[in-house]
Amino acid sequence: MAGARAVPLLLLPGTVCDERLFAPLLAELDHHDIRVLPMTGATTTPELAARLLEMAPERFALLGFSLGGIVALEMAAQAPERIERLALLDTTAAPDPEANAGTRRAAAEKARGEGMDGYILDSWHKLVSPANAGDEKLLEAILAMARDAGAEVLAAQSEVAIHRKDSRRRLGTMGMPVLILAGEDEKICRLEGHEELAAGIAGARYFTIPKSGHFSPLENPAAVARHVRDWLSWPPEKFSNEPSQTQGAEMSDATSNPKTKGASPVAVENVLQVERHDYPDLAPTNRPRSQSLAGFDEIYTDIVDYIIRCTHKIWDERDIGLIYTHYTHNCVLYGTTGTIYNREDVVRDTIQRLVSFPERRGMGTQVIWNGNDKDGFYTSHLVTGSGRHTQYGHLGQPTGRPFVSRTIADCMIFENKIYREWVVADTMAIIQQLGLDPHHFAMKTAKSKFDAGLISLDIGENRRFLGQTPPAEKADTSLAHNDVEAQTIEMLHEVFTKRMFGRIAQDYAPNAQYHGPLMKELYGHAAIIHQHLGLIGSLPDASFEVQHVASNPCDEGGTKVAVRWIMEGHHLGYGILGTLGDPTGKRVQVMGMSHYHWKNGKIVDEWNVYDELSLLVQVKLGQLAAEVGLAQ
Repeated sequence: MAGARAVPLLLLPGTVCDERLFAPLLAELDHHDIRVLPMTGATTTPELAARLLEMAPERFALLGFSLGGIVALEMAAQAPERIERLALLDTTAAPDPEANAGTRRAAAEKARGEGMDGYILDSWHKLVSPANAGDEKLLEAILAMARDAGAEVLAAQSEVAIHRKDSRRRLGTMGMPVLILAGEDEKICRLEGHEELAAGIAGARYFTIPKSGHFSPLENPAAVARHVRDWLSWPPEKFSNEPSQTQGAEMSDATSNPKTKGASPVAVENVLQVERHDYPDLAPTNRPRSQSLAGFDEIYTDIVDYIIRCTHKIWDERDIGLIYTHYTHNCVLYGTTGTIYNREDVVRDTIQRLVSFPERRGMGTQVIWNGNDKDGFYTSHLVTGSGRHTQYGHLGQPTGRPFVSRTIADCMIFENKIYREWVVADTMAIIQQLGLDPHHFAMKTAKSKFDAGLISLDIGENRRFLGQTPPAEKADTSLAHNDVEAQTIEMLHEVFTKRMFGRIAQDYAPNAQYHGPLMKELYGHAAIIHQHLGLIGSLPDASFEVQHVASNPCDEGGTKVAVRWIMEGHHLGYGILGTLGDPTGKRVQVMGMSHYHWKNGKIVDEWNVYDELSLLVQVKLGQLAAEVGLAQ
């Protein structure tokens, strides 16, 4: 049983809360032994911690919420050797300000006379996110716990809070894996205090929970559960009491909060990063496994090693047969000009692409990932490919010319096998460098699809807006796992949905570099704004939707974020897609992938990959359909 799944998990609720606080969270977890301990029987933090330690098994994982987190820190100070790992939710390590004592005691006295409802209702606007303030079921759940606890429990727990110690001075001695969570709209235990916790504990990982205030386990239990599941599988042997010297080795959504103004995360798992390593380092022969990879071939040491090594062996060493052991039989591969629905066609397609380019090499540029071996992994792999066109194949007669292009492949992986993949290859970059006519090649591709019965029909308005309503004011950040991912989604919404291109100057560094389609290398706000404005210019009615986002802290500092996105609209204008020619009105879809490097609150690099050739093929296909009266 990996990580903390081998030991009991003890949960400590907050003030006037009980096991009902954790019920939605527990429904999302799979653990053999979970116990909710009562937060009663003492009026000081050390006394309550000692009492709970007497009730606890010899060794356990510990999760504390609010007052439970305060007591959990005291338990960790009293018996660190017994706590296998620690999770702190919506809590603080700071002592209670002296002025709070009177306020707390007055609130308890008021509850004795008037009941517990007022205690909750008086602070309701601080207890939950504004998004949940009108949730009657949530309010009733919290009121029910408070009523059942009663004023005497409130009074005793208030004394525990008043007499708590300053745990900040003890944070540096903690050597167990520590998870820190806080609702993004937390007002009871300030976010700065959580950042202080994370900065003081070596190896701690800190996340904010979207659409949550103080009661994150009830407001967004699915998001909390995801982090708790990951926390339960962290290998404890990777932690020590010494501050880590390795930056950026955390899992995908383990990142510094942008509000910490550049604070660097610390290592949890020693997962490889691509940028500063040569291939022998990325596919080592003697490196011990550094990440739980149940079901994976023994040769792989972590998920980055897996995707780099198997891609290299299949494409560069031509061990194409590895596809049979690394893809499921019913895998689905989504490309920019079509979809493949089985493993045998993946094998055939790989062979055909390699036929034209015997010298082709693909260098792994970076891998951004998230997930685990229980739920599955997701990787976004940026590859810079190069070679020469020396053989007859899908591009026709060999030209002998060299090329360089970028490809991003997003893969969903479980137990050594890829079961779903999205590939965006900048084929137009290759076509142009080989001196081929893109219109000829696009028409040839479109004709083959048309002859196979494929057409492009105009079937009404796209999803940019409904009827005559304007674009959504706020971005949907539910896909984000942390603040930097949410900030990326918000930026994309402002630029591509609301057409607020000035947001680029706000979020990009003045000297930011743009690595774009057709191997463009551009610098600065003006150039980057022009590229994105030009894309919309070609498809002025296009909708934009984020389909997936992941992030990793980076050895170079900051955080790298991967986004897979879809644009859908009509070729109604002029822009940077010059090969499309005059507007045709044809409906097209753009599948794109972008990697962003955030550093000190700004994007310093963007890698943007989409295929103009795919758009040209769609325009040609629409024209073929129109010729026989099949298009509207």
